[in-house]
Amino acid sequence: MNHRKLTAAVASASLFAMLALVGCTGSSEETAPETSAASVPASPAESQAPVASQAPLEPPTDIEASVQAFVTTLDELGIEHSEPVRAEVGLSGAKARFDISVNGFDAGINVFPDADTLATWGEASDSFGGIYVAYGNAVLTLNSSEGIANSAEIAPQIADAIGGEAHGV
Repeated sequence: MNHRKLTAAVASASLFAMLALVGCTGSSEETAPETSAASVPASPAESQAPVASQAPLEPPTDIEASVQAFVTTLDELGIEHSEPVRAEVGLSGAKARFDISVNGFDAGINVFPDADTLATWGEASDSFGGIYVAYGNAVLTLNSSEGIANSAEIAPQIADAIGGEAHGV
């Protein structure tokens, strides 16, 4: 009896660890299960090329496309920025969030599941004096404390270049 409980506990812990390592995000758009080349039988005449190289290139997800649109716009405008780094969404309502610095100030990119969620977030940001650029269902949040003057200056430029709307300026 104790052996069964121990086996069940070990199996549960192993499953939890596997899910944590895989990065179980709950979104099939963001991660797809990988297939090991070792699990695909190959005859001696077949090449041992990785399975991933055989798949056609897929179009970027809406998350990737939104992040790339903001990064490309910043590059085109010559605005200094870091590479976006995926972060926890917290209570934002976003389905994805990225930390980025813009002109040396903390900023972020939030991608929302729909226009209603973005509008709700936007109302809250506006009430706190936030500065951001909305584009599609995504926003580039700019620093509204120590970098507020810079943010107010560049938000309209970014909005014009990307075809979005500047808020809080």
